[in-house]
Amino acid sequence: MPLPDANNYSMRIYELLKETDLENLSYAQFQGVAEKLFIEPENEDEMRRLVLVQLARMAVRGDWDGFLTGGGGSAAPTDAEYVVMALNGTLTNERKLTAGSRISITDGGAGGNVTIAADASPVTSLVAGTNVTLSPVSGLGDVTVNAASSPVTSLVAGTNITLDPVSGLGDVTITAATPTGLAPDDASYLTLGLDGDLSNERVLTAGTGISFTDTGPNGTLTIESTGGGGGSGYQPVLPDRDGSFPASNRELYLVSCMPPWGNTQSSSTSSTTASNNPYFRPFISPVTGTVTEIQVNVNSASDTPDYTIGIYSDSGGLPNSKITEGTISISSTGVLALTSFTGTPALVAGTQYHFAWVRKDTSGAGNFTAESADTCFKYSPVSQTFPNLTSIGNSGAVVALSSGSPNALPATVSTGNLNPFSNNPIRFGLRWD
Repeated sequence: MPLPDANNYSMRIYELLKETDLENLSYAQFQGVAEKLFIEPENEDEMRRLVLVQLARMAVRGDWDGFLTGGGGSAAPTDAEYVVMALNGTLTNERKLTAGSRISITDGGAGGNVTIAADASPVTSLVAGTNVTLSPVSGLGDVTVNAASSPVTSLVAGTNITLDPVSGLGDVTITAATPTGLAPDDASYLTLGLDGDLSNERVLTAGTGISFTDTGPNGTLTIESTGGGGGSGYQPVLPDRDGSFPASNRELYLVSCMPPWGNTQSSSTSSTTASNNPYFRPFISPVTGTVTEIQVNVNSASDTPDYTIGIYSDSGGLPNSKITEGTISISSTGVLALTSFTGTPALVAGTQYHFAWVRKDTSGAGNFTAESADTCFKYSPVSQTFPNLTSIGNSGAVVALSSGSPNALPATVSTGNLNPFSNNPIRFGLRWD
């Protein structure tokens, strides 16, 4: 049906747009036809047909919003290069906004904001590692990463090592071969110290009267006796407690009366051994074992300083290192037994030791039963200008420290301070229970 008061045929609008359907009629095509139409009364019918075509086009394409906003402004073109959040079927040339590497997009929805943000920790530069070079070396911009000129290309098995695969390429398993010709680690070796790689070794340890001199790897280990022999050149054999004696006769050994340094006289003297410096007298141990008791005899309890008595090892016939000591408190007369010791009095049968004594303070002299120096074997040398060999006296029955270590037994004896004396050595006995 034609428009009212209009010709049935349009020479311009329909002729220019014929064979174009409304779905594919673009705004640019429509604009090209409309913009050349002069606004004159004789063109009224053409303008009405133009509006009719546009209305029909908008109805088909869904472009009505353009007529409802902006007070009648023209609709947006559908083929413009829009940036959109999602592709739209009406638009023909839009681009979808998409987040690239290290970029995030937050869509606030219709009427909201679209926020584009960088990652919290973006890469700002590259640093070349082992066997890698960068160009440029700053690692900024367009960076080329190159392997170094001599990268590892394969692995080669060394001694006692196997590779799987043998080429050393790819995922490689490295296995240590079982060694041959090596000493076992669980043998009962005798060593100078514990070793974490051995499981059954024993440490060679010096006991009483024994010393080690180790000169180090590829050197020598010298084992020496430090307590026996003295200068006599022989060691007498004394009966020990495992002999054929009755048990009641095996308990106390009167060592100060046994050979070679004991007294052969049964008589004794009341000895006042008042000295602030230690005295020493040698003896040979008849028993191998730990001494449990040292016995002495007190003649008078009226003069009562405490005494320290002890046992020393021997070196070259002279007292050397303190093995044990204890304190005798003279509180009564008769036999006093010392059973508490500092240090372990472990002795070896046939080995020479030295008995030592000194008062701990100067409050009294102390009166012990002692061996007579007149009947004791001489122990130490005397001056070469000894006045008269026809009467030699009792000098040399004991030796004493002439200086140092007042009222105490030293840990080691300074032999340069030893001198012979004529004091009567204390009579003593030892027990090994």
